[in-house]
Amino acid sequence: MRVIIADDHPVVLIGLKTSLRDYGNGLDVVGEARNGQQLLDLLMQTPCDLLITDFSMPADIEGYDGLSLLQRVRETYPALPILVLTMLRNPALVQNMVSVGVRGVVDKMAMAKELMLAIDVIRAGRSYLSERMRRQIEGMYPTGGEPMVSKREIEVIRFLAQGLTVSEIARRLERSVKTISQQKRDAMRKLNLESDKQLYDYARSIGLL
Repeated sequence: MRVIIADDHPVVLIGLKTSLRDYGNGLDVVGEARNGQQLLDLLMQTPCDLLITDFSMPADIEGYDGLSLLQRVRETYPALPILVLTMLRNPALVQNMVSVGVRGVVDKMAMAKELMLAIDVIRAGRSYLSERMRRQIEGMYPTGGEPMVSKREIEVIRFLAQGLTVSEIARRLERSVKTISQQKRDAMRKLNLESDKQLYDYARSIGLL
């Protein structure tokens, strides 16, 4: 199996190459990239059977990183299995990765335990999610439906991700500051978001920006 690996941290690339080499089982690293543009160029030049990539790398000149990069790769190489490595703890983002066709998502903190298992599962034609991520996603859908985020909460998320303050949103939507603050807290709790950075990533991933 020809493998391309991508991560903006050289130490991670070295660790990946070492792990894949030591595992054997016909895995051959045929290329590596450190940002989105390098990865897209490499995929054009080098045939491979599996892409193992970090989710968050520096954007290329076209702005491809994160979900937009995964979408570009999937559109250009629809049959290429993609395995994502990430330290993000946002189940909504993981769900969006799966929705664009990612075959596996592995928590970087569990790479030693789960990476090779994920590769074997993908080689067998199935999909793999880290155990912690599976639990988080299941927690988002307690009744098997969509996360219970209201339209008003999504509206607040969008304005926050655009850089507006709670007070500015309250004035624009003609609601009280207390109401906007509560809607922000409720939305972040429902989506398991822990910071404004995660909120921005989520808003971008679902097309609010």
